[in-house]
Amino acid sequence: MLYNTLTRKKEVFAPLKNNIVRAYFCGPTVQDSPHIGHARAFIAFDILVRYLKFRGYKVFFIRNVTDIDDKIIEKAKKENVTPFEIAHRYYLEFLHAADALKLLHPNIEPFATGHIPEIIELIKKLIDKGFAYTTKSGDVYFDVLKFKEYGKLSGQRISELKAGARIKPGEEKKNPIDFALWKAAKPGEPSWPSPWGRGRPGWHIECSAMTMKYLGETIDIHGGGADLIFPHHENEIAQSEAATGKPFARFWFHVGLLRMRGDKMSKSLGNIVPIFEALRRYDHETIRLWAINTHYRKPIDFYWDLLENTEKILDDMYSSLFLAEQQLETEHKTTESLNDFNERLRDFIAEFKKAMNDDLNTPKALGILRDFTEFLKSNLNRLSKSQIETAIKEIRELGWVLGILQMSLEERIQEKRRRGKDISTIVPPNYIESGDIKPFLDLIIAVRNELRKRKIFDLADSIRERLKQMGIALEDSKEGTKWRIKK
Repeated sequence: MLYNTLTRKKEVFAPLKNNIVRAYFCGPTVQDSPHIGHARAFIAFDILVRYLKFRGYKVFFIRNVTDIDDKIIEKAKKENVTPFEIAHRYYLEFLHAADALKLLHPNIEPFATGHIPEIIELIKKLIDKGFAYTTKSGDVYFDVLKFKEYGKLSGQRISELKAGARIKPGEEKKNPIDFALWKAAKPGEPSWPSPWGRGRPGWHIECSAMTMKYLGETIDIHGGGADLIFPHHENEIAQSEAATGKPFARFWFHVGLLRMRGDKMSKSLGNIVPIFEALRRYDHETIRLWAINTHYRKPIDFYWDLLENTEKILDDMYSSLFLAEQQLETEHKTTESLNDFNERLRDFIAEFKKAMNDDLNTPKALGILRDFTEFLKSNLNRLSKSQIETAIKEIRELGWVLGILQMSLEERIQEKRRRGKDISTIVPPNYIESGDIKPFLDLIIAVRNELRKRKIFDLADSIRERLKQMGIALEDSKEGTKWRIKK
C-alpha cells in the first residue's frame, strides 16, 4: 500500500507495465548549497526505490536538475558571474552530498537546459490544442481555466485561487492564475530561440517534457517535497494531461517538511542547516536513521541533540552486529541450535515487510530491525554458527533497504574517529587494532619464545591459544614468529 496524494488515500501499488516501475523525482534547483531539508526528501525517495528493488521490481527512475530559473539568474547577477557558473557550482555540491548520503544513482539525471527542443515541442502542442496562448512580448502562458480539473492534486478551487491572485506589472496574462510556459528574453539573461522569439522555459514545463521523453506519457510514481504540491506539481498535471489527454502520474509521493525545533526552516529565520555541516558532525547512516525515524509524510524536527540520540540507537544496533561477527571470527563452537530460530527469523522478516508495505512505515520497520539485532545479541550462545551467519546476512539486507547497518567494524570506527567520537560503544570485548598493540605483541612473543627455549611448552601453547581466542594468530617459522589479526 502506498499513499497517493492525488486520491488522498493508501492504494495497492503495482507497476503499469510488466515488473518495471517508472518513477520521477523532482531534483534540486541548483541555486544554493543543499540543506538538511533536501536530505530528508531525497532519503525518503531513496528508501522507496530501495524497497521496490528489494521486493523484486526493476526500477527506472529520473531525478532532474533545474539549472535555469529566476533565483539562479538573480544570484548570478549579485556575484557578477554567469547563471551557468552558479548552476554548475551548486550541482557539484549536490552531487557530492548525494554520494555522501549514499543515495542510489538515478538512471538518468537530465538538466532543463539540455532539453529545450522537447520543451518547445510540448509548448507548441499546448498552443495548438488551445490550452496555451502567446503574448505580444513573446511570453507563453498556460490557460488554467481551460483545464477543468485544475486543483485536483492540491484540493484548491480555481475561484479561491483567482480571488487571491494578482497580475504583476508587465505581465500580459488573461487571468492572474495562468502560469508561464515560456519567458521572453530579458537583457543579460540566458535565452534560446523559439517560435515566439528568444527566451527560456518556465519552471514547471521542464519536468513534463523530460518525464515524457524518458518515461512516457503516463508514469507510475512522481515525487517531491510537500512544498511542491502547489503550484509546481499541480501545474505539471495540468500541462501534461492537457497535452496528452492521459493521466500524467498514477501515484503522487510527497515528503513532509522539516522544522527547526518547531519552526519552519528558512533563510529569513537564519536556521538553515547545510547538509555538509550535518555530515561534518555525524556520519551518513546517523542522518539517514534520523530521517526514517519519522514517517516520510509527517513533518520532521531537526535539532542537534536529536541526532546525538539517533547515533546512540545506531551504535547499539551495530554493537550487536559486531559482537556476533566477532563470535564467528573466534571460531564459534556452539553445538546448540535454537529450535525455533527459522520461525523467529521468518517472523522478523515478515513483520519488516508488513511495516514497509504499509506506506513505507519506516519507524515501525526500524523498531523491528532493532528487535532483530537485540534478539541476535541475546541468543548468541544458543545459536549455531550457521544461524548466526544467517541472522547477520538478513539484518544487513534489511538494513540496506533503509540505508543503514552497511559498515564493517573498521569502517564504523573510522567514521566515528573522524568526528572525534567515542568508539567504546561499538567495539566488541577484547577488540584490538594492529597499530595500537604492536609493541605489546612484540613483548608477548618474546616472552613466549623464551618459554619455548626453556621447554615450558604448556605455558607457551596457552599463550598462543589465548591470543587465538582474541583474534590474533601466531605463525612460527624458521625466520621467527609472525602475528596477524584474523578478519
